[in-house]
Amino acid sequence: MELRLSESRATRGRIDSHVRTLLSQRNEAMAAALADKVPLSAISTVVGIRAADVKRLGGAYQDLHFSGVRHDWHLTRLAAIVRQLDAALEDKEQSAQKLRCDVLEGLESGRMDIFRVAALTALPAERIRELMRPAAAH
Repeated sequence: MELRLSESRATRGRIDSHVRTLLSQRNEAMAAALADKVPLSAISTVVGIRAADVKRLGGAYQDLHFSGVRHDWHLTRLAAIVRQLDAALEDKEQSAQKLRCDVLEGLESGRMDIFRVAALTALPAERIRELMRPAAAH
């Protein structure tokens, strides 16, 4: 049990890093598409976020210029990144659920208290309590 809880630290770190990388790639790809005059509505539809958010996130990359790449290439690239991001977010959710189950098992066994679990997972005790709230409601 202790090994699983301590391994969750590395797993969370790896998944969070992957999600951040994909978000950065998505935002840069949106900016490149905007620079190549891909319609804002098309980008918004592919990415699944509001047009205003596409404009705001893409606007952070002001150093990109028109490259002449076809619109469909940009949209295909964005769709691929979004699929990867969705998969990474699903992994993150599964990891969080596994962590909830492991924490609950550790606490219910009586072998660990919330502070031992917090130390093993590198999460504050309050965060452990928050994780347990949804499980307590069921």
